[in-house]
Amino acid sequence: MASLSSSQAVLDFLARCFSEKLLYSCEGIANIFVLIRDKKGVTSEQRLKQVIEKPVFSRIKTARPDALNKLIPIGGDINLPNLGLTSTDEEKLLEKVSVVIHMAATIKFHEKLNISVNSNVKGTEYVLNLCHRMKRLKAFIHVSTAYCNTDQHLLEEKVYPPRVKLDEVLRYIEQPDQDEEVIKKRFLKSLPNTYTFTKGLAENYVLDHHGNIPTVIVRPSIVSPSLREPLEGWTDNWFGATGMIVATVKGANRVIFGHPQNVLDLIPVDYVVNAIIVAASQCSLETLAVYNCCTSSCNPLTLEMLLNCVKETAITIGFHDNSFPTVIFTNKKWMLLILTFLLQIIPAYVADLILWVVGKTPKYVKLQSQAIAVRSLINFFTSNSWEMKVDNVKTLYASLSHADQREFPCDPSDINWNKYNNNFVLGIKKYLMN
Repeated sequence: MASLSSSQAVLDFLARCFSEKLLYSCEGIANIFVLIRDKKGVTSEQRLKQVIEKPVFSRIKTARPDALNKLIPIGGDINLPNLGLTSTDEEKLLEKVSVVIHMAATIKFHEKLNISVNSNVKGTEYVLNLCHRMKRLKAFIHVSTAYCNTDQHLLEEKVYPPRVKLDEVLRYIEQPDQDEEVIKKRFLKSLPNTYTFTKGLAENYVLDHHGNIPTVIVRPSIVSPSLREPLEGWTDNWFGATGMIVATVKGANRVIFGHPQNVLDLIPVDYVVNAIIVAASQCSLETLAVYNCCTSSCNPLTLEMLLNCVKETAITIGFHDNSFPTVIFTNKKWMLLILTFLLQIIPAYVADLILWVVGKTPKYVKLQSQAIAVRSLINFFTSNSWEMKVDNVKTLYASLSHADQREFPCDPSDINWNKYNNNFVLGIKKYLMN
């Protein structure tokens, strides 16, 4: 079996972990074709070599280093018709690929609508168009997000009807002048950003156009460092809750927008990877199945639980600010602004003034600006709480043999949050902070 993993950047966290797990646990795979675009004078081949040097591939290098030869870069771009493929590469994919994993997207929350539509919706169209011409295709896996229907408190494993017709959105983004307020009121409405809006549009496109291709949709919530594989606590980016945790344990962030009992739906990256693999193996033409990779309905983690645990671990390993404070929660935006000014901004200016007086380079105001920016990206997610059903995922997991359950754990009910959050902090320190 050969698979095509479409990732707009192979440097994507989930794509790397996914490729490693396929190589490690699915020895029968012939090749993994990875769609990679050239970037800043670096070719797709060079970019893949750089990625392979990352610690995420250390396990496979030790166990079966020759398996890395199965990773084959394919130059292309999700934003271009036919993915920008050369005729040679196109023919290779049409002849050899049997499974397509589409996880490419622009994940910038507040990207301009036309850019987000082009990557997340039109990109999905280009991938599906290619899939329809593949001669051996057995499964198409579309990786979405659990947050594309946040106007619902209970989020089920189904494709929700579109709020706006795609044709209407496409007509609007063709206009030379696009007003942000119009976009919010007319299209986003109660959704937080263009990312979640366009991922919802992409789901509906898949539902309407997958045709005779066996298809599933996998919806992760907030993808976070690994629980077990390929390394405990493995992470290589500041996305999701990681930036907020670092800012908080270092004392730069002292206020959280939300209630301490709100559930922050984190899901370890290895659980998402395993769910994708198992879903692909059981993909059926009879129905388009949707799998929520989430924890809120079966194993909820509250903000208070998360922050208390990471605080304890940070203090234990000395990964904290000497003046580590108690975090204050508030549901009021005006109070968030006041507390941030009093507890974060003023102390930052005072600290920089002291550094300037003693002849050192000021740094705390800049760090404070970064901490507030990171927090603002997830304010919507910390100030709200959802129940995301995972019945399909649990059924999928229960259908596996005991051996496969051990090899591909994906039922989030068994996650031990104390152990996980401990590894979360250790992983940040080891892999991000050196």
